[in-house]
Amino acid sequence: MPLQASEPAKVNDKVDDKVTAKVDAKDLLMVLVVTVSWGMNYPIMKYVVNSYPPSAFRAYTFIVGFVALGIYAHFKGISLSVIRKERWPVFKLSMFNMVGWHLPMIYGVSMLNSGRAAIIGYTMPVWALLASALLYQEKINARSIVSIVLAMMAALLLAWGSYQDWGNHPLGVGVMLVGAVTWGIGNAMVKNTQLALHGVGLTFWALFIAFVFFVCITVAFETDQWAWPNFLQWLAILYGGVITFAVSYVAWFQVARKLSAVSSGLSIMLVPVFGVTGGALVLGETVSVPDIAALFLILIAMVVVLTPNFKIKEIFKRQSET
Repeated sequence: MPLQASEPAKVNDKVDDKVTAKVDAKDLLMVLVVTVSWGMNYPIMKYVVNSYPPSAFRAYTFIVGFVALGIYAHFKGISLSVIRKERWPVFKLSMFNMVGWHLPMIYGVSMLNSGRAAIIGYTMPVWALLASALLYQEKINARSIVSIVLAMMAALLLAWGSYQDWGNHPLGVGVMLVGAVTWGIGNAMVKNTQLALHGVGLTFWALFIAFVFFVCITVAFETDQWAWPNFLQWLAILYGGVITFAVSYVAWFQVARKLSAVSSGLSIMLVPVFGVTGGALVLGETVSVPDIAALFLILIAMVVVLTPNFKIKEIFKRQSET
């Protein structure tokens, strides 16, 4: 009989305004870790896939990730066993949140400026909002709508500031958009799936399933490009496997389960900003005025969605009284 997880995941909590009251310093720290690590992941990926087969690179990072998590789970006494009734839900979550997101993303980033690829990917909260409303009848409150609008204004600003880069890569835009839609649906699924499996266990199996899938992709399409990674590529693989996956995905699933699909998505909307600035530092890409303006819009969006006492209606009421 499989052991039960030491910290059962409660993913069917009520959302809307009450959820944000549960946000504490630990949650904000996890958001920061995820934001920085995922943002810097874009220029690092862009650097590697310019000279290395994308699926092979991603398969390497997946195996490093699930091995690191397996070692961590062993020493922490966390069970990785999945009870029979949860195997199909875990597989579906893995396909949407890991495979369905990373497959388009790893090829999309090879076609686009790294920061701008991050911008398209992080339209995800819009698709999470729509998926939650259509699939799970989650209520859309005023706070969520305002935050989505602000975040999308930021994305449009960054898109406008880099339209010349996009013009030569229309396929890359479409590929990244497919990934964002898939991840948005997966984000809504995480919030609305009841699992006894520990978050570390969920991340472990998601990484393992994605590893198997990407190995099949690279065997089928990239065998003529295979080569042993060089020193810098190994550093990128270790960063992707340990930091981006093993550490950040555990933090991400923790936050995604606690907040609503919209709130958890918006809480990491600073990722594109770190993607843009990381591209400037690592790849020499230019940081423009739209980048800075987008940063402020995203910060405001995060304040709106994560501040418990922020009330949209009260603001409009005060304005009407004055």
